[in-house]
Amino acid sequence: MNNLHAYIFYSHASVFSLRYALKYSLCYVFYIKGVIRLTGYGSTRCSGRVEVYHSNSWGTVCDDGWDLNDAEVVCRQINCGTALEVPQSAHFVAGTGQIWLSDVTCSGNESSLTECQHSGFGSNRCEHGQDAAVICSGVKTVRLYLNVFHVLCLLDLIRLAGSGSSRCSGRVEIFRNNIWGTVSDYNWDLNDAEVVCRQLNCGTALQAPRTAYFGAGTGQIWLSGVSCSGNESSLTECQHSGWGNYYYYYYDRHYYDAGVICSGPIRLTGSGSSQCSGRVEVYHSNSWGTVCDDGWDLNDAQVVCRQINCGSALEVPQSAHFGAGTGQIWLDNVTCSGNESSLTECQHSGFGSNTSVSIILTGSGSTRCSGRVEVYHSNSWGTVCLDGWDLNDAQVVCRELNCGSALKVPESAHFGAGTGQIWLDNVTCSGNESSLTECQHSGFGSNTCEHSQDAAVICSDLIRLAGSGSSRCSGRVEVYHDNVWGTVSDNNWDLNDAEVVCREINCGSALEATPSSKFGAGTGQVWLSGVSCSGNESSVTECQHSGWGNYYNNYYSLHSDDVGVMCSGVIRLTGSGSTRCSGRVEVYHSNSWGTVCDDGWDLNDAQVVCRQINCGSAQEVPQSAHFGAGTGQIWLGDVTCSGNESSLTECQHSGFGSNRCEHGQDAAVICSDLIRLAGSGSSRCSGRVEIFHNNVWGTVSDYNWDLNDAEVVCRQLNCGSALQAPRTAYFGAGTGQVWLSGVSCSGNESSLTECQHSAWGNSYYNNYYYYYRHYYDAGVICSGPIRLTGSGSTRCSGRVEVYHNNSWGTVCDDGWDLNDAEVVCRQLNCGSALEVPQSAHFGAGTGQIWLDNVTCSGNESSLTECQHSGFGSNGCEHGQDAAVICSAVSIILTGSGSTRCSGRVEVYHNNSWGTVCDDGWDLNDAQVVCRQLNCGSALEVPQSAHFGAGTGQIWLDNVTCSGNESSLTECQHSGFGSNTCEHSQDAAVICSGVKTVS
Repeated sequence: MNNLHAYIFYSHASVFSLRYALKYSLCYVFYIKGVIRLTGYGSTRCSGRVEVYHSNSWGTVCDDGWDLNDAEVVCRQINCGTALEVPQSAHFVAGTGQIWLSDVTCSGNESSLTECQHSGFGSNRCEHGQDAAVICSGVKTVRLYLNVFHVLCLLDLIRLAGSGSSRCSGRVEIFRNNIWGTVSDYNWDLNDAEVVCRQLNCGTALQAPRTAYFGAGTGQIWLSGVSCSGNESSLTECQHSGWGNYYYYYYDRHYYDAGVICSGPIRLTGSGSSQCSGRVEVYHSNSWGTVCDDGWDLNDAQVVCRQINCGSALEVPQSAHFGAGTGQIWLDNVTCSGNESSLTECQHSGFGSNTSVSIILTGSGSTRCSGRVEVYHSNSWGTVCLDGWDLNDAQVVCRELNCGSALKVPESAHFGAGTGQIWLDNVTCSGNESSLTECQHSGFGSNTCEHSQDAAVICSDLIRLAGSGSSRCSGRVEVYHDNVWGTVSDNNWDLNDAEVVCREINCGSALEATPSSKFGAGTGQVWLSGVSCSGNESSVTECQHSGWGNYYNNYYSLHSDDVGVMCSGVIRLTGSGSTRCSGRVEVYHSNSWGTVCDDGWDLNDAQVVCRQINCGSAQEVPQSAHFGAGTGQIWLGDVTCSGNESSLTECQHSGFGSNRCEHGQDAAVICSDLIRLAGSGSSRCSGRVEIFHNNVWGTVSDYNWDLNDAEVVCRQLNCGSALQAPRTAYFGAGTGQVWLSGVSCSGNESSLTECQHSAWGNSYYNNYYYYYRHYYDAGVICSGPIRLTGSGSTRCSGRVEVYHNNSWGTVCDDGWDLNDAEVVCRQLNCGSALEVPQSAHFGAGTGQIWLDNVTCSGNESSLTECQHSGFGSNGCEHGQDAAVICSAVSIILTGSGSTRCSGRVEVYHNNSWGTVCDDGWDLNDAQVVCRQLNCGSALEVPQSAHFGAGTGQIWLDNVTCSGNESSLTECQHSGFGSNTCEHSQDAAVICSGVKTVS
């Protein structure tokens, strides 16, 4: 009741309503002849079509001779200040029913319109197209009527007054008990001012002046301690200390009268708007309306920002960025120099004169960037028919709405059927148009569609790829936050992060995570830095990062470090056991992923796939849905490639969806990935590490290179576990690029490029030529097609698995003994076999059981050299999976001239191998080493790095063993890494030889 803005008619039975009004409003009961109201389309309490109440019904007034004197009487009668205007021709829309008055002639001093001369009630020859109207200066009263008694409710009685005041700025005064009074500025702030400005239809609050900024008032101080949330519709709805009550005597002086400065007939509003950002609306002809963005630029925005005291214009978002408004579009073709004090001072096509076409996404379940497509034409919204609607068309919509890339075009009125007009049909876009209406179509309103065919889009929303040379699936990464697009810094940026981006925009897998502004430097905000994704997130904003707009240091706030991605596009590898470069082949077509039939599928076809996803060359084409059967569409069949095509869809095929295949025939590939082992003496699982980047193979520097790094390489190549991480060009020096240096892996990464490193082509010690030379190329020696795995497994204990025919499989424990286990332990560089646990001790494996009835002498170098019943030939179950526990989890003999039972002693600690200092080193110490390695007894302890000086850590010094310990680390020593030795003091042993295992 405290916010009534219309006349309400009460019947005799409305006793409760009247009591409510009297109790909760500032109301007085009196009797009136000649009741009057303002009403009509776009009317307010102080502007509208004039209607008088006579003979129990409301009727209009004819505008014959209607002028400002007549209007002045109306405005005074309803306590709405003075008359400003008398609009003609039923400005607030034509009324209905009686026309009560005509030929009204007032002097302007009458207290009621019916006191003026007129032709008599109901005596006229007028039509409702001549209904009289007024626009008054103030917002003053609301009247509640009964048939006899009339209630004058002094609600929302507020005005701005004082020295230098205007309609939208001044000292705040409110009307109560027939007296105008001021408001004390105790706690007065912008929230309070915002309510006043809204109440007066004066836009938004720019300032909340205090200490009688517009001069001191007189008389009453009605309110003090006002506290508004800013959302109230009237100042009297806000909390306050009570009428005429002050917090302190201090605040009862008019020196503290509160004021407001409002933006006037302009405001920013809409979804996601703030005080200084939003949809621009102007107030004209008693209603708020929007501004069309035809030609809208920073000069125009500059005027708006200055007008509402919001600094300078930063951006002019397009396409109803803050949501589409409703009602009038007041301005179009606005052209400002930028120096005007008000937007309405700029050139424009006239109030209400526009021919704009807008676009929105709406419907059930819609968001800002997904929904049913609707366009605004000929003053009404209408839908788009999905005849021929595709991703190119959707791409234009997404770009027009600043919503990134098009992900999907859902069918069958996915967001619900619209109503009214279907404006567009047969839309055909190239994808590069700036507006949907620029695309070819059958003409506005020309179609034979139904709303069940309403077109829709799903855009990527808060992420897009941009920059020089960018495409839909490659470019500089930009994210949308706080109404602004911004870039991402390359601090910690890697393939995991890029993988999330590619998945988010439906662009397959990440091929490259480009640093250092490969696609050009962005502008404006750098939104994210220090991004760290696991690779499984659905959005890059779900990943860990340093916070919006926060950088690790100023270095990372520069656009020279903007990140990018290169995605595989419309192809991906997936399925059970798949990796980035091996898996079931799937292509994206018609808004869904589908498989490829393996009819005629060969290495030429696979070569195209591997090249397309930047995974080196094709190694194998496994048959029979090797990575599991897919679901849904089988998009391609009878694919025939020469091997030189740049995309699989360029190859000959039977047509999308045209095949007679089943998912048991889904095609797959195994590519070489972006890593290889090369060099003198290299094999498939040992060699110099080389990686493919920027279309060039290059080496890895051995700075910080250790077993953790080698472990990642071995896993990536399906080569079991890392045995050694050779340094100093062990497999010969490479040539060309040294791509990586300072590699630091945890050992759990799926690819070497996911590990931390000094960035592509950057080497540590830039002032030294040292780490640029190929003399320091890193290598690996992997265990090959064998590994230990399972629940509770370690590097040297676990379920035995071998790699054959592109998959890992277990070994049956029929006849499995210590001789067999000895071969496994030696092959894995894990010392000697201590135990052969039975009955799938480390858990039952899955898939193939490759070997059974294994019989080794114990001297073989590989398990597959032992006698067995043939690959895959067995009658076992996984409850019989063989296992081993090896002794040498932490010690090896190595160096120049070393053998398995003689050499430089090295122990494994903290994920790296290190030597032992020979301070106090004797036969007792050597005895423990020989026993631990199953190498008989100690014969000799050569001095002075007899087998060559090691590198890296010296882990142990001052070792003192009794000779009976089972492990060297059980002996007394000075602590891991605690020594003052040099590698010229590296300890060594010569043992008697292999102890026979019986």
